[in-house]
Amino acid sequence: MHTLKKTSKNAQNSQNFQSRRQFLRSALTGALSAFSAPALLAAESFKYVCPMHPQIVRDHPGTCPICGMTLVKQKIEASTDAYPAVSAPTTDAQSGEGLQQTLAIHTAKVVRDTLWKYIKTYGVVKPDETRVVHIHPFASGWVSQLQVREEGAKVKKGQLLYRIYSPEMVSAQQDLLLAKQNVKQLGKKAQPLLDSARTRLELLGLSAKTIRQIERQGKVINKVPVYAPQSGVVGQLKVQPGMYVQPSLEMMSITDLSKVWVEAQILSQQQSWVAVGKTTEVSMPKMPQMTQESAIDYLYPELNPKTKTLRARMTVENHNLAYPINAPVDVTIYGGPKRNVLIVPLSAVIDDGSEKRVVKVVAPGRYQPVKVVTGMQSGDLVEIQSGLQEGDEIVISGQFLLDSESQIKANLLRLSQPKSSAKSSKTANDFDSIK
Repeated sequence: MHTLKKTSKNAQNSQNFQSRRQFLRSALTGALSAFSAPALLAAESFKYVCPMHPQIVRDHPGTCPICGMTLVKQKIEASTDAYPAVSAPTTDAQSGEGLQQTLAIHTAKVVRDTLWKYIKTYGVVKPDETRVVHIHPFASGWVSQLQVREEGAKVKKGQLLYRIYSPEMVSAQQDLLLAKQNVKQLGKKAQPLLDSARTRLELLGLSAKTIRQIERQGKVINKVPVYAPQSGVVGQLKVQPGMYVQPSLEMMSITDLSKVWVEAQILSQQQSWVAVGKTTEVSMPKMPQMTQESAIDYLYPELNPKTKTLRARMTVENHNLAYPINAPVDVTIYGGPKRNVLIVPLSAVIDDGSEKRVVKVVAPGRYQPVKVVTGMQSGDLVEIQSGLQEGDEIVISGQFLLDSESQIKANLLRLSQPKSSAKSSKTANDFDSIK
């Protein structure tokens, strides 16, 4: 009997302890909730912020100390997102128009489709360096009868450029004539000397035509003619009649412009799939009828140190010299399709240099920026690798204003977060562990 009374008393004491524990917990939780973040935000539901400098936040009206603009009253709504959702109220909930229409907010659906790899860029016409001939004298002498007097002059292959008097060339011609006489007297025994004399004249720059003329006439040509080795346009003209020239001097250059190079600039985000052999189209901006198909011949192994662009080179026909040197041209580079990818308009992506965001429609009149990872870009479309799903509705016009509003709200929430909220949460958790 005594044991039963003792057991009943112990059970009653345990029940009373549990009741007191529950009461204390309820009282403490209620007291701590008065200092929690939602309660404080309800008490301070408005702040004043600078439209240009979101870090300037005040509890009262005033002006921004940085730019002097009047602070705007901003309502604070509790949110745990890095980019809180924002609202664009409408005057007519049925039509969905009003402020959204005033702010030019337009939306589009995220779709799955095929992206065609192509780049529209610009290029510059350059001379084909493999078609440039540099004219040097093969012996020292004096220039006479210069036929080319200006840069840009057109010459044809075999056309006379100038004549030169050179004692070394005259001596070599005399040796040729002497060797010719020895062959007549000694026969085949003197033939090696004749061949050697001809080779020497060839090395001094005399054409085969001029050498045959010397042998046929049997006399020296004092002023040796020099002919154009190819057709083209004269450049870098550095000689005038009567000048004394040496082999080290480049007298002029002749560039064959029947074919020219086009050097196109490729941006860094487009360089991954550009390769030699890719098909291209080249056209003059004001003459689209001159569009010409080509292919990438060469990719230069270095980037522009300032723009970080890659140079791609292609060769095009230059009929009637229609492509002037250094002229700007439009270039399109094709690379094939990339199928079944999520795509959005490029204008919808906000790129601040550190991350990329898209403003997503989460409910009628409610918008929230979300981080995305983009892939291939094709014209005004871009691939979305993560962050969105097919069928999502996104903002394609007016998204910058909504994104700025979301960042202002995020700053306000961070500045309004009370330090005591973290302590109150920790104290409640500690009390919950009491046995």
